[in-house]
This record gives sequence, C-alpha cells and structure tokens, in this order.
Amino acid sequence: MLFSFPQMFGILAVNTLIAAFLSTIGVGHAFAENLVVSQCIGLSIYAGCLAAFRWAATPRGKALGMTLAVPAGATAGVGLSILLLGSRGSEWVSAMAWQSLLIGLLFGTAISALFYLRSRMDQLEAELRERQLREALAEQARLDAQLRMLQAQIEPHFLFNTLANLAVLVRSDPARAERLLADLIAWLRATLARTREAESTLGDEIELLRRYLDILGLRFGERLRVVFDVPQALLARPFPLLLLQPLVENAVTHGIEPKLGGGELRIAAAEENGRLRLIVSDTGVGLREGGAGSGFGLENVRQRLAALFGAAASLDVRGNQTGGVIATLEIPA
Repeated sequence: MLFSFPQMFGILAVNTLIAAFLSTIGVGHAFAENLVVSQCIGLSIYAGCLAAFRWAATPRGKALGMTLAVPAGATAGVGLSILLLGSRGSEWVSAMAWQSLLIGLLFGTAISALFYLRSRMDQLEAELRERQLREALAEQARLDAQLRMLQAQIEPHFLFNTLANLAVLVRSDPARAERLLADLIAWLRATLARTREAESTLGDEIELLRRYLDILGLRFGERLRVVFDVPQALLARPFPLLLLQPLVENAVTHGIEPKLGGGELRIAAAEENGRLRLIVSDTGVGLREGGAGSGFGLENVRQRLAALFGAAASLDVRGNQTGGVIATLEIPA
C-alpha cells in the first residue's frame, strides 16, 4: 500500500521545510503564505502521483501518469492556494510566476523520486518474498523426501528381522509363530495408520514401541524386561514417528541379546528448560571396544534429527555406569 499516515506526515514536513527555506531566502511574502502555497502545490502533486500509481495497470502507465501529475498538480496547487489566500494569493502568484513554476518542478522531482523509490522497493521486496517462498517450498520438499526415505529404511529393517524369526518359529514352535504373526499384523496396521497422518505425538511413538516390544517379547521371553517411564502429560507432545524405535532395537540387538540372562530396557521421557529429553537405556553387554554409538539405526536417527531440527536437536550414546548403554535424545519441546 503506497499511502500511509507516516508518509503523509513526511510530505507535510517536507512542504513545511520548503516554505521555511523560501521565507529565509526572501522568496514570497510571509511564512504563512509561503506555507499555504507550499502545502497546496506539494499535496496536489502527491495526490496526482498517488492516483497514477494506484490506477495505472502497467509500469509504463504509472510513469506516464506520474509525469503528467507533476505539472497538473503544480497548476492545481497554485489555483488552490489562490482560492485559499484570495487577493494575497493572486499577488503572490503574479509576483512569482517563474518561482511558482520552479517550486512546482522542485516538488514534482522530490515526490516523483519518492514514488519511484517506493515502487522499486515494493517490487524488490515482492521478488525477494517470491524467491524466498520458492526456496522454502523446494527445501521443504527436499526435507520431506529425505524424511520419507529415512523413515522407510526403518520399517523393512525391522520387518526382515521379524520375518526371519517367524520362519524359525514356524518349524520349532507353531503356537508362538502364530502369536508373533498376529502381533506383527497389529504393528503393521498401527504403523501404517500413523504414517498416513500429517502429525504424530510421543504417545503414538510409545504405542508403536509397546507393540514392537510385544513382538520381541515372544522371541526373548523372560530375558527381556521392559520399563516405561513416560509421564502422561508428555504423551500429547508432537514427536517424529519411529524416531525412538532404532534406539530401542539397537539396545535389544546389540546390548541385551548377546548377554547371558538378558537384561532390562528402560524408556524414559522428561521435559526441562523447553527441551524434550528421551532416554533409552539397557543393562546389556555395553559398547564394544572402540564403539562410539555408530551403526545404521543410529545414523538414521541422527540424519532425521538434522533434517527436522538442525543444531537444535542432539543424540548422545555412551556407556551406562551401571552397565549397558544409555542413549539420550533431545529435541525442542
């Protein structure tokens, strides 16, 4: 929008300064008369330029309208000042015919420059916003594709392992194989339902983890003990789907499974200082010598965190003082 009250006040101030300047150098009569003439000419030219910019449809039309608005506005301003000042206005114009023309051109040049610069700034701002929007949409599309790819890597990774276990149980324990197949179907249904939704919550993630661990429980039996320590108040918090599962799978596969007698898996959540902290810890065999928390699942989590939150999220994997491994994931709450 070209018109604004601050801009109008600016025009009035410039007109006043010009009147004061003319009075100082002895042009015209009293300051009051110079002020009336100055305001009439300046505001008339401003109104003509404003009309040209609002009504002209093309840049060429705006430029032509602004060019015509300068002499038309100056003439209208002089006429208006005569109406307002009466005989004093006529004397002012008669005594200063060429000065009136000069003042009109001065106003016209200043106001035309103002409108040109404002129009150019608006154009550049519009182009910048459009370019930023295109870049943001392109970046969002790239991140969405990357996230879909990373999430899609998790599902078959777990699915292949489960199907391999199912093939073994079909021969050795058909009853357990049947329960495993039923749990797997339930997990797939829940996962597909959640992944079709635009947003997910920590409660959705915990629900899928419970189903996932039910499947693992058929395989490990008493060797896998699971504890959830997630406050009810945090379940509604937004949370990327299947972000914790790789940490849980990593703890079970590399920590608890190789340990004689198994171990305990604990999944905890807390909020502190505007950050949501998720902790997946186990009492398994711990990090291997030289291990630093690497591997397919952990790298997948790190890439998703970087894509979703940038430097605002973190994943720390280290040995637990009581044995096993503790993985701490933090995201903005």
